[in-house]
Amino acid sequence: MDEAALAATFAEGLLTDSTVQSLAEGYKTSGPYLHTCIKQLIQPDLLRTVRKEIVDNLHFTLKETDIYKVHQTGDLANIDGLPEDERAKLATIHRLRNALYSATFRDFVSKVTGCGPLSGTKQDMSINSYRDGCHLLNHDDVIGTRRVSYILYIPDPDPWDPKFGGGLELYPCVSRGTPDTDPTLLIPPAFNQFVMFTVQPGYSFHSVQEVIVPKDRLSISGWFHIPQPGEPGYSADGPEWAAEAGPASLAQLEDDHIQDQEFPFSALTPASASTSSSEDPLDLSDADRTYLAQFLNPDYLTGKSLEQINEAFCDGSSIQLVSFLNATLANTLRPYFVTVDEHDGLAHGKADLSHGAGVRPGWKVQGSPVKQRYMVLDSAAMGSESSSTIDGTAGKADAFIRKTLADLEAMFQSPAFARWLYQVTGAQSTQVRTRARRFRAGLDYTLATFRTGSSVLDATLALTPEHPRWEEGRVGGYECYIAPDEENNDPAVYRKAKGGDDDGALLTVPCGWNVLNLVLRDAGVMRFVKYVSGLAPGSRWDVASEYLVVDEEEEQDAQE
Repeated sequence: MDEAALAATFAEGLLTDSTVQSLAEGYKTSGPYLHTCIKQLIQPDLLRTVRKEIVDNLHFTLKETDIYKVHQTGDLANIDGLPEDERAKLATIHRLRNALYSATFRDFVSKVTGCGPLSGTKQDMSINSYRDGCHLLNHDDVIGTRRVSYILYIPDPDPWDPKFGGGLELYPCVSRGTPDTDPTLLIPPAFNQFVMFTVQPGYSFHSVQEVIVPKDRLSISGWFHIPQPGEPGYSADGPEWAAEAGPASLAQLEDDHIQDQEFPFSALTPASASTSSSEDPLDLSDADRTYLAQFLNPDYLTGKSLEQINEAFCDGSSIQLVSFLNATLANTLRPYFVTVDEHDGLAHGKADLSHGAGVRPGWKVQGSPVKQRYMVLDSAAMGSESSSTIDGTAGKADAFIRKTLADLEAMFQSPAFARWLYQVTGAQSTQVRTRARRFRAGLDYTLATFRTGSSVLDATLALTPEHPRWEEGRVGGYECYIAPDEENNDPAVYRKAKGGDDDGALLTVPCGWNVLNLVLRDAGVMRFVKYVSGLAPGSRWDVASEYLVVDEEEEQDAQE
């Protein structure tokens, strides 16, 4: 593009030396990491034409994984290959793409950010439509040769209310590679606004808030890459900062050694602790049954029931046990969850996306958000009912929930429950870790992780009050098990969460009330809890335990 065409494309005065100098100075002092926000990038009338071409002529495909849900077009770098009649319908979009990757604008980006030379041949951009329920969770963009990330917002030119969601959240880091659980900067969408930042290994963590209204938050987003072979500034050794990049987000999620350090297992010796008088030390004793009866439905403590469950579990390696807690405990507990969600503004599909929701003594936010975010019991701050920081009925409900969940955590880690598990699964547990969790609507999730070393027995007690929206699956909160993708080692490609028969999903378990989900998870099988939408009827509550179990071959060798 010639200089006259560029001048007619970008906002007046944008490319002047004074503007570049002003933006560069602001960039150097920005936080929580280096970025800039340009209020007007393109000539407004031209951008309105771009928006009209998008709405009238482009097809969007819904893409959903553990980390995002978004409607997206194909790569706009492919416009040149379209038939002439189709390309003519996208003439203004084509012009905008060429302007963004022109030598003049790439030089502008380099001077503002100080990022060095950028590629003009590797063009990487697409159009995203975030509609109600769409979101993008925390990540750092450190993939391949990406150097600068950018977003050009093109929602309806009418003002976008920040309450609609869809804002860009930037996160500070507590240490390199570990973002804080909450963002410190929110940039709401605005027509013709342009945000860019250098991809900074271990620091450029960001997310896109969920859109919680039936509106279309359009944006053009992409990356400028480092120079490719044959371009000025290309280096066969790659840039100096590439050596500091460390593992991308996917690799971090797959490192179970790090996970075990953050949340260690505890030793469990059910056989040696048994008080059973039978010859098998893994049988349930009368004392075991008396202890477990404080919590469990008595139907799940009879010999006949245990045999039936064992037979069903051994056939499929998973089972769901409904009405798991006894009626007295379950009926008392259920309304308290609803009361607390209402108090915290997280009920009835009306969450306001506030990161402070539910944060108080007795609860803490568990990160890091590059892998997970949810609330857990804070045992150090646990107190009696009278110590609740909430007044009235909600305070009583919160105190009862905390006390009951703490008791359930202890029960799931007890030798008695390990022996019960052996009766229903045939798996002998050696180590356990347990957490009572609350996934707040509009905020919380886990991303897909797996163990590389051994099989794990998952025992998750679902305690989410029933509602038709959970069954539909459109508001998230479900737990999904997916097969390992042995052919895909590219962290730019994320696993599909839901879809066709070939999406790799082995098991999807929706939120439920008073259901124990038992799943024997083989090494390599991934699982995640899908982000809970702000449109959900409330929080997802559960008590999640993982048990390391004796390998069948090892057990047979020991018996021999």
